[in-house]
Amino acid sequence: MILLFGMMLVFILLGMELGVAMGLSGMVYILVSWLGPSPIPFSIIPQNFVYGLDSFPLLAVPLFMLAGELMEKGGVTARLVRFARALVGHITGGLANVSVVVNMIMAGMSGSSVADAAATGTILIPAMKKAKYPPEMAAAVIASSATIGPIIPPSIPLVLIGSMTGVSIGRLFLGGAVPGFLMGIMLLITTYLIARKRKMVKESTFEVKELLLSTRDAVLCLLMPVVVLGTMILGIATPTEAAGIAVAYALFLGGAVYREFTWPSLLEALKNSAVTTASITFTIAGASVIGWVATAEQIGPKLAQTFLAITDNPLLIMFMINFLILLLGFPLEPLPMIMMLIPILMPVVKQLGIDPVHFIVVFTVNIQLALLTPPVGANLFVVTAISKSTILDVSRALLPFLLALLVALVILIVYPPITLWLPKALMG
Repeated sequence: MILLFGMMLVFILLGMELGVAMGLSGMVYILVSWLGPSPIPFSIIPQNFVYGLDSFPLLAVPLFMLAGELMEKGGVTARLVRFARALVGHITGGLANVSVVVNMIMAGMSGSSVADAAATGTILIPAMKKAKYPPEMAAAVIASSATIGPIIPPSIPLVLIGSMTGVSIGRLFLGGAVPGFLMGIMLLITTYLIARKRKMVKESTFEVKELLLSTRDAVLCLLMPVVVLGTMILGIATPTEAAGIAVAYALFLGGAVYREFTWPSLLEALKNSAVTTASITFTIAGASVIGWVATAEQIGPKLAQTFLAITDNPLLIMFMINFLILLLGFPLEPLPMIMMLIPILMPVVKQLGIDPVHFIVVFTVNIQLALLTPPVGANLFVVTAISKSTILDVSRALLPFLLALLVALVILIVYPPITLWLPKALMG
């Protein structure tokens, strides 16, 4: 088993596609088994490829991706920026506050951190640079606030993990709502303190008229998360059906209301979502082989026994697991961590009596930090390119925001009701 994961990690670090790395590692593992008394049939690989993708909830992934692409092409981001600017632009920190609020709202539409960083960064980083913000700070604010994207529902990582573990996706969505707002509040406090320390002047004054006008212009955009979550909570739609509703709503907004769609923009949205979906599905297929091996080798129960040999305190074990995830976040991105760790850690969580909704939401918050850390942090590279800064400068500027997100993570670990009260209140 150590050989399997060692090879897989080496393949990934060498730049091999994640699905290929996982599938190839599984093949080597099966080849090695033929040297012993219990050879594993090679038919296990295609069987698990099929079983891993034979999941109705997984259909929500391409649909939510397409909805996010359509919202971006349909002129939603600019309207949300205007609304957020009227709402919080007058507070010390101005456009930095606007960036956090816009990303919190965008989180309820796309479910993808990197997509949010690109969409909001394209508009707000040039605006912040024009307002005399240091380029690296502008980039850091966007990169860190975009990590809220997969936490506030809808969330592509939560759909993936829910389909892998059988945990209710609706409960996971509700479980991510309050933690997402907590992350946003921590980042708003950070931007305020940095602005105060740097003696930044207020960039605008509060105007009721502008707030009302911008709200009227953005109200249909703001209803998108309500439509998606509301249909699931009321039992009108499953998560997959809600994703389909999100696509229809995005088409309605961009085509009939704002009329900003063009045929080239629609084709680009379809292409982008199709390419990303193909990559994810291939990864899921490869990961299903790793999951089968982890189950066959009883890795989860063995790992649980290892933790229990150190301590039987679930809180301390949660801290140990999350410290491990933080370390893995430097060489790995969120998707490989989901595929590698969830099949191993979920049996540990169940054996220790930790609520799976709480663990999965905390896990998802933790892996988003990998998007901010070199050498593979996707958000870091996106905002660095837009801001025309350097990786080193942006990484330094990210430190206070990373600290704020780590504080939020610790609060979530220590106090599970933040995650669990909303699912229990609305779904029992």
